[in-house]
Amino acid sequence: MEDTIRKIGREELEILFQMTSSLSSTLELSRILDIIIESAKTLLKAEASSLLLLDESTNELYFASATGDVSERLKNLTVPLDKGIAGACVRSGRPQVVDDTLSNREFYPGIDRRTGFETRSIIAAPLIIKGKTIGVIEVLNKKHHRSWSDADREIIIIIAFQAAQVIQNAQLHLRLQEQQDLLRNEIDSRYAIISASKEFQEVLELAEKVAASTSTILLLGENGTGKELLARYVHRLSKRREGPFIAVNCAAIPATLLESELFGHEKGAFTGATTLHRGRFELAHQGTIFLDEIGDLPLETQTKMLRVLQEREFERLGGTKPIKVDVRVIAATNQDLQEKIQQKLFREDLFYRLNVFPIRIPPLRERTDDIPLLAQHFLEIYAREMNTSVHRIDKDVMETLLAYSWPGNVRELQNVIERAIVLATGDSLDRSCFMLPVETAKRALPDGQGLKETVEAFKISYIQSVIEKCGGNQRKASKVLRIQPSYLSRLLAKYRDSVTS
Repeated sequence: MEDTIRKIGREELEILFQMTSSLSSTLELSRILDIIIESAKTLLKAEASSLLLLDESTNELYFASATGDVSERLKNLTVPLDKGIAGACVRSGRPQVVDDTLSNREFYPGIDRRTGFETRSIIAAPLIIKGKTIGVIEVLNKKHHRSWSDADREIIIIIAFQAAQVIQNAQLHLRLQEQQDLLRNEIDSRYAIISASKEFQEVLELAEKVAASTSTILLLGENGTGKELLARYVHRLSKRREGPFIAVNCAAIPATLLESELFGHEKGAFTGATTLHRGRFELAHQGTIFLDEIGDLPLETQTKMLRVLQEREFERLGGTKPIKVDVRVIAATNQDLQEKIQQKLFREDLFYRLNVFPIRIPPLRERTDDIPLLAQHFLEIYAREMNTSVHRIDKDVMETLLAYSWPGNVRELQNVIERAIVLATGDSLDRSCFMLPVETAKRALPDGQGLKETVEAFKISYIQSVIEKCGGNQRKASKVLRIQPSYLSRLLAKYRDSVTS
């Protein structure tokens, strides 16, 4: 390639340099193709140029870009791979130089007949990526009826080489963009805000108002009401939407590891710390960190958390250098933090730092208008994931869903719909698909019985209900219960006097 470049004149090198600069400034494929063919036409002092890409499904070359008045007419035309100079170029993987198309047996006149363009001469080079030909660039009609020179051949080889690389990069970028869009659509579907109730619309209005600010938010509500969902909603509406959203469940991480997870640790900070570890706050820089179950934060960690909220800085475990972060904090809890303050389990100063903009999320039983919408939303998600034809919920079942108190809120509804789809045999969810413990929920708890005995009694009742709904099929029941069949067998053995298998 260096020898080829040395043979090219100064003017041609300048045009090649301009082409390279232009190509490096964009990843838009259509723009890249236009730059390539215009540069090729100028460099080779020709009347027209075009770039064709190979459609492997049809074994045809299609016009991806073309110059001149006939470019619009070329858009829907193709060249069979076994015909034409372009086809020969792709088949052989070598440049083709034709000074007189009329005397060349490879020439395919079909395109000229359909466009009205007269092709007198052609020079073409294949676009090759990793040994595979993906298309061809061709330049037509050397001006002043001159023949193509050796320098022309060298130039088109250079253009084809560079074109192949940038086209590959653009196509890769396009595929990544498409995958990101698909992923984003899937995430948006998963975390969509589904609501028709006045109660939740008021919550959304508050979220929309605070999203544009940097204020710390405290989300209050029962388990399963959608606190993380609302946090993500605020993040997507904020100026930090392009930054990371990092979710941390403070109750799910052991107290001994929590500080390291939140703030990171230096290499050698403790036994087993063999590398530097960046914590969640660092990872959330210029984005949002969501601290779920903040009420379970240990007192010793609360002190460090207070400093982060006040100063937006911290040290890694085992470190001495302050680390500054630009992060928006959204915390959530289902506990009464003021009661925990009275019990000396939560710092009052931390509470006031968190409670800048509190938002209470009502439980599902207070917004029953949302139940039909949410149920249908979850049905569509899981029906798509499980590739089933289920698309509706029977009316009498919906009445049951509306009558239930939903102690587990939206998360419980989601699980109920997922289990129902597992059990569905037709295109709708009927009563046979549901194992909603309506009677259990309404039944008074026995007096004089301890917590352990009450939990055991409920477990027995629920397992029995699931097995009955599954027609005695333990494997199917274990799938609905989300436990291993072997574990279900052990439970049945344990409760053999109470559960009928």
